[in-house]
Amino acid sequence: MAYPVVSRVTEALNSLYSSQDSEAKKEANRWLESFQKTADAWSAADYLIKADDSNIETKLFAAQTFRQKITFDLKELDESARVSLRDSLLSLLSGYATTGPQVINTQLCLSLAILAIQMPAWKNVVAQFVELFGNSAETIPTLLEFLTVLPEEVNNNNRIPIGDEEFRSRATELLTNNSDEILKLLAVYIQSSGSDTAIQNSVFKCLSSWLRTGDIDVNKLANNPLLDLAFRALRDEELFDIAVDVVCEIIYETKDVQDYMPLIQVIYPKLVPLYQDLAIVKDEEDDDKFRGYCRIFIEAGEAYMLLLIAHQEAFTTIIDGVAVCTAYHDLDIVPMTFNFWFELANSLTSETYRQYQPHFVRYFDQLVDVMIKHLQYPEESSDFTSEDRDEFRQFRHHMGDTLKDCCRIVGSHRCLSKPLNVLSSLLAGAHTSATWQQIEAPIFALRAMGSEIPDEENEVMPQIMEFLSKLPHHPKIRYAATLVISRYTTWTRKHPEYLAYQLNFISAGFENDEVAAASALALKHLCKDCSELLVDYLSQLHPFFINVGKTLPILDILEVTEAVAHVIAVIPISELLKALQLFCLPLAQKLHDVAVKGNEATEKDHRDAADLLEQINIFLQVIQPEIPMNETHPCVAFINELWPVFDLCLSNFGADQAVSESLCKCFKTCVISYRMHFVPLLPQLLQRIVNVFAQTGMSAYLWVAGRTIREYAVEGTDGVAPCLELVEQLSSPTFAMFGVKSFDDIPDVVEEYFRMLVSFLNSAPSALIQSPLLPTIFQAGLAALAVQQMDAINAVLTFHRTLLNIGVPDAQTTPKMSPRTSSDNIAHYMPTLSASEIAMASQRNAAVIHTLFQEFGLQFTNQLFDGLINHFPRDVVQDVAAIQKLLVQMLPTESSKWMISVVENFPAQTMTPAERQTFLTDYTKAIQDQQWPKVRRVLTDFVNAYRRKHTSREAPRRVASSATI
Repeated sequence: MAYPVVSRVTEALNSLYSSQDSEAKKEANRWLESFQKTADAWSAADYLIKADDSNIETKLFAAQTFRQKITFDLKELDESARVSLRDSLLSLLSGYATTGPQVINTQLCLSLAILAIQMPAWKNVVAQFVELFGNSAETIPTLLEFLTVLPEEVNNNNRIPIGDEEFRSRATELLTNNSDEILKLLAVYIQSSGSDTAIQNSVFKCLSSWLRTGDIDVNKLANNPLLDLAFRALRDEELFDIAVDVVCEIIYETKDVQDYMPLIQVIYPKLVPLYQDLAIVKDEEDDDKFRGYCRIFIEAGEAYMLLLIAHQEAFTTIIDGVAVCTAYHDLDIVPMTFNFWFELANSLTSETYRQYQPHFVRYFDQLVDVMIKHLQYPEESSDFTSEDRDEFRQFRHHMGDTLKDCCRIVGSHRCLSKPLNVLSSLLAGAHTSATWQQIEAPIFALRAMGSEIPDEENEVMPQIMEFLSKLPHHPKIRYAATLVISRYTTWTRKHPEYLAYQLNFISAGFENDEVAAASALALKHLCKDCSELLVDYLSQLHPFFINVGKTLPILDILEVTEAVAHVIAVIPISELLKALQLFCLPLAQKLHDVAVKGNEATEKDHRDAADLLEQINIFLQVIQPEIPMNETHPCVAFINELWPVFDLCLSNFGADQAVSESLCKCFKTCVISYRMHFVPLLPQLLQRIVNVFAQTGMSAYLWVAGRTIREYAVEGTDGVAPCLELVEQLSSPTFAMFGVKSFDDIPDVVEEYFRMLVSFLNSAPSALIQSPLLPTIFQAGLAALAVQQMDAINAVLTFHRTLLNIGVPDAQTTPKMSPRTSSDNIAHYMPTLSASEIAMASQRNAAVIHTLFQEFGLQFTNQLFDGLINHFPRDVVQDVAAIQKLLVQMLPTESSKWMISVVENFPAQTMTPAERQTFLTDYTKAIQDQQWPKVRRVLTDFVNAYRRKHTSREAPRRVASSATI
């Protein structure tokens, strides 16, 4: 044993636990984590845990080190060393079983459980533990601890490097084959435990752990004392929590009621007395115990749902118990019941169980009252933090979903009447003392039910609409009432007599800053759903639109803009251009007045320009009339009028991020909304994109270029050539940027450039693949593998993966339209290529890609491997492995040689010869056997293991990139 290493570990532990210097603690922790990944950690841990002078902290670190090493680095030990390790750990556990402390005991049990999973040669694991630890009162707790953690590690420890087939085999040996014996063993221990609650607690924990595996045949619990004792334990203060866990697990395992009906008949009579216990702890306001009982009733309700429905009277205790839980004052407990009501409502509205609905109406009827009460903001809500407010708001929306469930069972008339009656009662009399919280809750309930109320409802909804004007003018009440109108706009479409009243109600809300946001949202929905009915109001909307834009925040202005756009969208085509000019030209004029300032523009001017462009974009997005191709499109004609203003923005503000992004949104909308009608203006747009990107280098222009390519570059159409020219012209300034800037300084440009290329490859691969530019693009892609920003590296990897998919015959797909091309525009983009032409093009494309990867394959493999080892985000490891799999499929012999060359040249100080040889042997064998998924798995496993060991240490020198552009 190298004593200097042990001394260094001891020093680090002393610093970690005793130093007052926080930086020293952090450094000690980092060093210890790194040390645990070294080969010396095995012997150091063995020495420290056995040393008489080691304190508890040191021995705990040693035990944790065993657990870490066995989980990740067991491959460092041969079979005989593993047997020695097992025997040593068993010997250690035997000593700690009687002396403790428990925390070290647990770590040793975990270590042995993880070792057992990875040692197929270790037979009769459970039987051996029972023999070693099951015959003495002092060691039985250790046995139960091991039997508790074993199924947890088998089922939940996904970090253990073991194949699926080996795992399934081992799980069967360790769990399934021992489940019956475990039930008998636990029954013996608990029956002989007397008043020892510690043993009883351990038994129940162990039972719960095994129940979660699904390997226990719960039918055998019908004649096992464990079932009855678990229910009895609910009355023991010390055992209550674990007893709840066990009872819930047993109920969950019996959810297949047809298979477990005999056991359910034993369980249900034990649930009935718990209803009285629930009532007692409710009166005592014992929240913790109440939560435990609620868990049991909710689990039973969800598991026995179909029995409860078909035999409601026999199982009434369960639904009564859930109802009590829902009505409880603790709003942390109430949401636990929501899924039960949702599933019950779903079942009762199905054809199979619809006949049972009348039996449950009373429960859902009461549930409406309960929800309205819970919806009420607490009086102290003014003291809420922003987090408290968000949590309560989310909770209210969940309650709103439960109210929808009630509507499905009780019916719209009854559900609407309840909050209306509450409001009427609260506001009765001239001097009501109702608080805004009391009034706002039923209003919110009305809003929440909206999606379940039929548009033809003619009894209660008219009363509600008329009642809104009688509400107090408190801003929070007015806000909620305005959102009620927002929610029922499809109802208004069927009841146009309320349109003027609602418009006035909404408009009045803009006068109050606290209500304006709700008014903007309500106006948007009203105009969207009742657009045809509001055409005659357009002349009134114009001055309102102009004036309201002077005072509202931009988000509310955008809502109002969308509202107006929906109305304009349905006016006669002959009047459309005039309407666009009426509403949009003032915006364009404001935009011109700001943009003309040029270098003298303030930061606010830039924000205003971006906001005005967002408004114009909304008009172009919403207004998309169907115009025959032989007629002039009024929107395109209007866009033509806007070009001078757009050009001014490009010239003066094109390098501003907010303005460039808003401009590009407008350009994208022009392409997506007007498609073939926009083709005459397309050359102007493409040239502008090229020019302004060359001047500014802003990634937004690459983004809109990609969207344009997705729309127009479809294989076999006339749109391919101009889009290829666009790529060529944008590539020159992009390559220039790549040559002078670090990729990590321009990750947005890297991302959007390669996403643009992927769009082209997906839509019209032949043109780009056959282009003389492709080798240069490919080399740029090699260099860009050095970028470390997540979105950017994903885009680069997607580019390479797309190329390989085209180059690998099994992964090829026929040229297809962009997935984002709208179906109503398909006729304009249908490829004219025949099947034979498509096949020939695919062969030519594959040949070019083969040649590229043959030329640059070694460098590509080097770059990928370097990224996997050193700097790629962990989340992309699987994607890179998939890329390597495709490369292997395409060029198996060459790729095998490339990987050997890369790995053999890897710095020796961080990869042992054994690790190197094991990886290369497994990798090349998978290639030789043409087991392509295994290629991916071998690479992934190696990288994960390597990075775990070395990420906390100084990484090896990164392999230099020789990619040139």
